Amino acid sequence: MKKLFLLTLSLLCAAGALAQERGAFDDFAATLAASDVRFQYAFEVRGDVPMTGSGTAALRGAAYRVSGNGMEFWCDGVTRWIVDRTAKEAYIESVDPSAADYISNPAALLGALHRAFRVETVSDVTLGGRKLRCFRLAPSVEETGLDAVAVYLDGSVPVRVLITVEDGTETLFRLSDYRVKEKSDAAFSFDIASLGSDYVVTDLR
Repeated sequence: MKKLFLLTLSLLCAAGALAQERGAFDDFAATLAASDVRFQYAFEVRGDVPMTGSGTAALRGAAYRVSGNGMEFWCDGVTRWIVDRTAKEAYIESVDPSAADYISNPAALLGALHRAFRVETVSDVTLGGRKLRCFRLAPSVEETGLDAVAVYLDGSVPVRVLITVEDGTETLFRLSDYRVKEKSDAAFSFDIASLGSDYVVTDLR
């Protein structure tokens, strides 16, 4: 009976600790929706078609701006603008929350943590001599296209995000120069009229 009591007590303590860790992660995710966040990133795709790249991102909840590899993505939460400066093309489309581009867009992924994913496990890891807290997440809604997500925090700052899609392909995002500010009047919509007449604009709405 004593052993059963101790086992039950240890399980309750473990469950309480995990709930506390989840609460800390929820607080982190909530700041992404309530603040202006900016960071730089580098990514590496590990799969049949390896790929690398880098860029900059800004986000406020479901709104974001991402620039990298010659492409710009602007989204105000309702409309998304995609601008290819090299090809001189631009696309306008309505945002479909059920088909968000989490796989290649770190800003969209971070902005959706609080509403599209749940914490499964929490662990301490050491990477590159840094002690990090690893939160392993699973989708809490359908149609994310992802099998799992791991977010690595250094204190309250995300430094790595590893996503795994259903076919096993992994994409690792390394984040740097992460900044959080109070909400500002920063624009997340794009002015198509600012493009030159040599751009081909396609409106898919």
